[in-house]
Order: sequence, then structure tokens, then C-alpha cells
Amino acid sequence: MLRRRNIYKRFLILSFILGLTIVFISPELQKRPLRWVEVPIGGAVYYVQQGTHAVLEGISGVWYGYINLIHVQRENQQLREEIGRLRGENNLLEEEGALAERLQAILDYKQSAPFNLIVASVIGREPSHWYQTVIVNKGEAEGVKVDMGVITPEGVVGKVIKTGPRHAQVLLMTDRNSAVAAIVQRTRDEGIVQGIEEGAVRLKYLPHFSEVVVGDVLVTSGLEGSFAKGLKIGEIEKVEKREHELFLQVKVTPQINFSNLEEVLIITSTDERDG
Repeated sequence: MLRRRNIYKRFLILSFILGLTIVFISPELQKRPLRWVEVPIGGAVYYVQQGTHAVLEGISGVWYGYINLIHVQRENQQLREEIGRLRGENNLLEEEGALAERLQAILDYKQSAPFNLIVASVIGREPSHWYQTVIVNKGEAEGVKVDMGVITPEGVVGKVIKTGPRHAQVLLMTDRNSAVAAIVQRTRDEGIVQGIEEGAVRLKYLPHFSEVVVGDVLVTSGLEGSFAKGLKIGEIEKVEKREHELFLQVKVTPQINFSNLEEVLIITSTDERDG
């Protein structure tokens, strides 16, 4: 008996729901005015539908936002890669441009110099604490010999101290073992330039009575076979007179920066060439 009642109740509930569905879905029924019993039920159904629609709209918005975010991130990554590539190409072009300018300056100097020169590139540096040297890519095969002077268009670099078939070792002017005969351009006082520390040199054997001052220019004297006369060495940075000493203490700032040497010129002969 109880089981029959439950079945009957379920039948009534299903019938009621089916009736409501027919009322609110059928286009024909929706054209007539709603009865009083349909109003609260229809309102409830409306709010349920609106809530469901809002939830679905929210989910859809989040999904499309996620898709757009992935697309934007992918585009940003592509743009970053493109910017990196363009920067690399720009750096390469700038490096090639700088190289072209340096080589043009070297070529112009070589063509205008009255003595014979060989162009060489610095391919290594000696890491020793005892010597300051660089390795260049020209050697005995190109006619390079020990004691040949090495310069740039800006000034004196040093001398060749060792050669190989295709390379040579150059002792920089800033090394303590280096010595270059020099003359003060303004006063014509002569002395020897010798390295004292990395990036600096001193002028030795300058008489105590010399009238040299800070800013005076030093050039090669040409009294040795390694360098022609008049090549720029540097400028006097400091002059110190000490009592009871025969010579001045003169510190010189080299004309060139030895830390960024890339191309040099080797003087194969200081004799003036024809034409």
C-alpha cells in the first residue's frame, strides 16, 4: 500500500513538472497572458535561467581571456626573439663598421708613412706577471725580425722580441724591460722612455736643469734603429725635482691605450722609401 502511494506521488510530481515545461516552452502558450499560479513559478524559472546564463557567460569570458593571454604571450615571445635577432645583427654591423674604420686608418697611415710597414693583428696576450707582451699574426715569413718597432697611427707600441714562422711577440713600451730613445718636442731634451707600471712610463736621464713642463709631448728621437724620428710616444704627466739628484723624475702618459690593441704596424725599415 505504501509503495503504491510513493509511486502515485512521484507520478504527480513528474506530471506537474511536465506541465510547467509545456507552459513555458510552448510558443503558443507563451502568447497568452500568464495565470496567477504561473507568475511566481515563471519568475523563479527566469532567475534560474538568468543565473545559469551569467555563469556560462563568465566561464566563456574566462576561457576566451585565457586563450587570448596565451596568444599575447606567444606574440610577445616572438617579438622578443625578433628584437634579440635585430640587436645581434645591429651589433655585428657596428663591429664591422668599427673594424672598417680602424683598417682604413691603418691603410691611410701605411700609405702616407715615409718608411716600410707591415699590418698585423693582435691575436694573443702574454699572461705573465714578468712581461707585458702581445702576440701578432705576422712573423718571419713576412720579414718580421727581432728589435723591429711596432706602432699604431696614434703612437708607439713597443718592439718585437721574438719571432716565429707566422707570428711574433711584441714587448710593450709599458714593460719595465722596455727602452725607447725619446726627445721632448718643445725643449729638444733627450732621454730614454721606460715602463714603470701597467699603462704608464717614465722619461729617464732628463737633466735637472731641463725646463720641461706637464703637457709637453714626447716623440721618438730616431737614434736607434727600431723607430723613425718623430713618432709620438706620449705627454708628460708629472715633473718632480729632487735635491741632490742629477736627473728629473718625469712620469709620462702613453699616447695609446695598450688594453685595447687590435691592429698594429711593424716597421720593417726606417729608411725613407721612394715616392
